[in-house]
Amino acid sequence: MSPRRRSMLIFLLLGLVSLLADAVYEGGRSISGAYLAEIKAPAVGAALIGVGEFLGLAFRLFSGYLATIYQSSAVLWASTMLGYAATALSIPLIAFAPTWHGVVALYMAERLGKGLRTPTRDVILAEVAEELGVGKGFGIHELLDQLGAFAGPVLVSVLLALFGYKVAYLALIAPGMASVLLVALAWRLHPTLRSLRSVVSAEKTKLELRGYSRQFWIYTAASSALALGLMHWSIASYYLKVRGAASDVEIGLAYAVAMLVDALVAVPLGVLFDKVRLKLMPAIPALLPVFAAMVAYAPRWAVYLLAIPWGIVMCSEESVMRASIAVLVEPSKRPLAYGVFGLVFGLAWALGGYVYTALLGEPLHMVLYAAAMSAAATYLYSALARLARA
Repeated sequence: MSPRRRSMLIFLLLGLVSLLADAVYEGGRSISGAYLAEIKAPAVGAALIGVGEFLGLAFRLFSGYLATIYQSSAVLWASTMLGYAATALSIPLIAFAPTWHGVVALYMAERLGKGLRTPTRDVILAEVAEELGVGKGFGIHELLDQLGAFAGPVLVSVLLALFGYKVAYLALIAPGMASVLLVALAWRLHPTLRSLRSVVSAEKTKLELRGYSRQFWIYTAASSALALGLMHWSIASYYLKVRGAASDVEIGLAYAVAMLVDALVAVPLGVLFDKVRLKLMPAIPALLPVFAAMVAYAPRWAVYLLAIPWGIVMCSEESVMRASIAVLVEPSKRPLAYGVFGLVFGLAWALGGYVYTALLGEPLHMVLYAAAMSAAATYLYSALARLARA
């Protein structure tokens, strides 16, 4: 098999892995807030899931740091496989969690698995996607990713309506284990990454952060401002149920619509990014206050519409934001760059979740906060675009 065909095969396998894994964790996440409300968990439970997002994203720093130290294909593949295995097991086990604390802990475990695998998987993906163009490659990957993210919530919503929460969670074990088997196959077919150096000393790695460009740090700051203003779905779904705007099934289906929107815009967004690069980024934060306003005020008939802005922002976070790292950072520094970016982005998203939790009884304040974060992110992305043109 030619190197190009092998790269395309690995790219496809990684896309199928993400499709199956997304069916698991997006299916579980679609009903996270509603399930916590169902078992009488306090509102802080939904916010703690947001902390799990931070812990998972912070764990990317650890994963990226190890990958940068060792520059080993085996380390990258092993980290990727272990991360997918954590997702495959943790979400189905929620069916047996005896308390809301256990539910939150398993959601956190899933996020740690995602944190372990994401920097290493993205390094592999950036290499095998070079033939397509990095923006288009990440866009196609996100499309496959979101097909699973759409199918998972739909499956969970149907099973929830027919059999209840326990069966809905437990059924997700099948796509989870299939994703692990496909990672093993991809590893077997492409065990060595050509972009990795053989050995890098730990002392040199400690100095790596000094070598990142000013553009990388502005980009990280801009994306963190966006994360501060992006309401986590667990909080949004909790609020929708508490104010009686939608039923549990409707909330799960609205999340499925968000994932479908994500899938539909992924490839066009990636292709556009390849053409205009960083000039695309300032347009994305404008959707933050739109989503917050719809969560706060949308009537029942409009609940599915709020999935549109959330799906577009999430698509940008999973496609063009990842592609931007590949554009801004040289290959040898990418594992740590993805880790650092994930740490800062995750902290911002967790802090924003606590702000939104505190503002749940003040819908106007929620919208004003989202608008302020949108303005900050737009300003920083615009400064980055100007700097890139200079």
